[in-house]
Amino acid sequence: MKLFRDIIGHKTIKEHLQQGIRNHQVSHAYIFEGDDGIGKRTMAFAFAAALQCKEGGTEPCGRCLSCLQMESGNQPDVVWVTHEKSIISVGDVRESICAPIAIKPYAGPYKIFLVNEAEKMNEQAQNALLKTLEEPPEYGVIILLTNNREAFLPTILSRAVVLNFLPVPDSELVPFLMKEAGIPDYRARLAAAYAGGSPGKALACAASEEFQERKDLVAGLMQNLPDMDEERMASMAKSLAARKDDLGDILELMQVWLRDLLYRKASGKKAELMFSQEESALSSQAERITYEGIRKLQEELEELIAKRKANVTPEPAVWLMLVHMKESFRS
Repeated sequence: MKLFRDIIGHKTIKEHLQQGIRNHQVSHAYIFEGDDGIGKRTMAFAFAAALQCKEGGTEPCGRCLSCLQMESGNQPDVVWVTHEKSIISVGDVRESICAPIAIKPYAGPYKIFLVNEAEKMNEQAQNALLKTLEEPPEYGVIILLTNNREAFLPTILSRAVVLNFLPVPDSELVPFLMKEAGIPDYRARLAAAYAGGSPGKALACAASEEFQERKDLVAGLMQNLPDMDEERMASMAKSLAARKDDLGDILELMQVWLRDLLYRKASGKKAELMFSQEESALSSQAERITYEGIRKLQEELEELIAKRKANVTPEPAVWLMLVHMKESFRS
């Protein structure tokens, strides 16, 4: 069972929630905001488990009936509201939250509802939830998990405690990955840099052979780019644009390469490089490219990643980015 003390990062949030349990000052509504994989679900689980724990402490004991039920996913007074549709409708909210919250808890002191991807609630659904938040039963706790608080009505935000989950620092994330995934330091640092402070994303990367394959692909591409002819670059652009499932990962790994390039140019040190095994190529490129050149490439790559997230990744844009990188690396 995941306890508060097992959660990496988010110290202030843990202290806030545990203080609320200790002082019996638990809000009826919380909004946990942060990127996917940042730890929102794990924190919500630990919070719900502690609230229902028979021992009454600020950590779930892991031994009582409620904790055992939490671990097995069968705690009757803790409801995970799941959905597969792109929109959470008013009917969904009424059926999964508004109606059942009126029924008193079966065994625990609280009835807790945890809503994943809560930003998918449309306006009608939020208005239905608002009526419950305006007059909540004393035992009711609703936790909305989201990556975008701006999707909520101001009236929802005003009635909830909003907790912002920030990226976990590499100084905490790297040791965590080495322990949990059993991977060497250089691979943990690469996974942490790619994941942008998200423990879930970093763990998935660290354990993924596909991630290692993508890392090797990017390393080969960035090393060989200065010597590629136009025909090969066009072929590579076409190949990358066609990789709809993992192009986002590849582009973000290219961002890591540019960060390494900037670090190598600024410090001349090897120890902190994520692509440490490609140090020779990075050093060669760092001697030729300017700081302004790196900045422009980073901006262009960020724009391409934004297009990718909007499901628009034209092959010409990928090709143009490769052309600009080649020119900058050879300047």
